[in-house]
This record gives sequence, C-alpha cells and structure tokens, in this order.
Amino acid sequence: MRKLMTIGAASAGAALMLAVGSGTATADTMSKPWSESVSGASGSGTIKTVWGKDGGKVTATGKLKVTAAKGCYTISVGEGFIGKPTGPQVWNKAPQKQCGPGTIDVTATLPPNQFWDGPWVHICKDGDDSRACKS
Repeated sequence: MRKLMTIGAASAGAALMLAVGSGTATADTMSKPWSESVSGASGSGTIKTVWGKDGGKVTATGKLKVTAAKGCYTISVGEGFIGKPTGPQVWNKAPQKQCGPGTIDVTATLPPNQFWDGPWVHICKDGDDSRACKS
C-alpha cells in the first residue's frame, strides 16, 4: 500500500511539474489589443510583450487616425512598477506623427523591464504634458 501511495504521489508531482513547465513556455509572449481615443484622434492595435531574462520587451503597433484639422498626434506605450500608492511609470513615444487629418501606422517600444502593471497605450497630441506624453 505504501509503495502504491509513493508511486501515486510521484506521478502527481511529475504531472504538476509538466503542467507548470508547459505553462511557462507559453507565457513567454503575451499579446493584447489596445484601443484609445481622444478629441481629434483615435487608434487601435496590438501590444506584444516578449519575456526574456531581462524582463518584458513591450511593442505597441497599430493604426492612428487623426480627424482634427490642426495638431500633430502620436502614441506612447507605458508600464508601471510596483509601489505605493502608485509606482513609477515608464513611457516611450512612437517616432511616427500624423499632423492634420489622415491615418498612419505607428509603433512604440519599451526595452526589457521588470514591471507589474500595464502595459498601456496613450494617444499624445503635441503640447500634451501628461506623464505619458513627456517621453
């Protein structure tokens, strides 16, 4: 009886290790949609996080549509770090800008980091001095 219980426990442990190992392999890359709109512009796309030994590298891609007659717009991608009440945030703007009506492809990236919140995408208009748009 004891031998049977030992074999059963070992089999359960091996199955658990196999499940944990396979779960880790699929968690190396995460994608989620983003959709944002502000007065004069809207956009949507995908945020992809690729996890490696140095943390998660975040890339936001998508389309930015500007309807405002004046002003230049882009996107910014950000993530938050642990802290109370709110940890510090890191943001980086896309190099592409749309000035006046039109639609463009946009890509914003963050280097690998260890973060606990996000990532997020924000639409920035020239002159916006919010935390997301200062980068």
